[in-house]
Amino acid sequence: MPKLPESLARRAAELTGVVAAAVAGGGALASLGVPAGWLSGAMLGVGALAAAGRATPLPTAVRQLAILSTGVGMGSGLTPSTLHTLARYPISLLLMAVAIAAMTAASYLVLVRAPGFSRRTALYSAIPGALSYVFIVAEPSGADMPRLAVIQVFRIFILMALVPIVARAGLGAQIAHFAVDPIWMTATLVAAAAAFGWLLEKRGVASGPLYAAIAISALAHGLGWAPGRLAPGVQIAAQTLVGAWVGTRFTGFDWGLLHRTLIAAATSFLAAFSVAAGFAFLATRVVDVPFAEALAAFSPGGLEAMIMMAFALGLDPLFVGAHHLARFFMISLALPFVARRIGGAEAAPMVDATPSESETISKI
Repeated sequence: MPKLPESLARRAAELTGVVAAAVAGGGALASLGVPAGWLSGAMLGVGALAAAGRATPLPTAVRQLAILSTGVGMGSGLTPSTLHTLARYPISLLLMAVAIAAMTAASYLVLVRAPGFSRRTALYSAIPGALSYVFIVAEPSGADMPRLAVIQVFRIFILMALVPIVARAGLGAQIAHFAVDPIWMTATLVAAAAAFGWLLEKRGVASGPLYAAIAISALAHGLGWAPGRLAPGVQIAAQTLVGAWVGTRFTGFDWGLLHRTLIAAATSFLAAFSVAAGFAFLATRVVDVPFAEALAAFSPGGLEAMIMMAFALGLDPLFVGAHHLARFFMISLALPFVARRIGGAEAAPMVDATPSESETISKI
């Protein structure tokens, strides 16, 4: 049997190591019940490998597939029942829109004054939620990905510990159940998104594949053509690949950054959480919901993580999920414009992406 050229064999071995580290890290955190465990665990596992200088970038095709699958998964939340739920809460959703801007501004004003944070890095670090989406769109912007990852992951871990305490709610035993799209439907949506994303990129739209996947998936699910969420295995694979991709950016990572960033991470989190708690209290005044539900709905956490928490705390998962889904789409629509304004005012030069990264996406 012919042997692979030495360079290909070495590349295959490096990629195998990256995938193994991603699966090991993601599996470990997921088994502990950590929210977004496959994503954050894969990032940490590959990040450790990259810090040791032993990680290699993922192939462009693999990263692209991860982006498209992630986008399809994000858009799958916009089902007819979700749209109906959103229509029931117009006032609190309006408050949510204001709260997103206020939380982002509060966190940004803290981080932009912290040592080592450029305006771009501070902005993407300050976004309250949509972790996969933020990682995908931030990387080609020149943002400092290790710093951003520290802030965002810190926020999720602290949030999941703090919200139950502040909400003072008892534990429940409910479990979320969703219909699952057949694999052929997911493959069809990914293929359609790839074609539409290519067209968007040709027209100069940054992160075209991601936005195409979200839009096509949201349309298919909103019209009822697709019945549910991505199959669990597909979700895990997409999150693991995105986490691995972000983890490769930790090559040469200064581990002292963790210590130096903790004060900024904690302070920015407290600023955003205080704003969220204020808006949650306001929501209880104008909408007849308990403070615990409003706090879970307005907290700066990820969609999946906060829905899981809503079920665990015995809160209304439709109210909480609808607001976090609305938050994601609000962020998706507003972030490109805000980032353009912040980026245009950036004094420091952008970090150039490698050619393969630039091709992928303007992207993830």
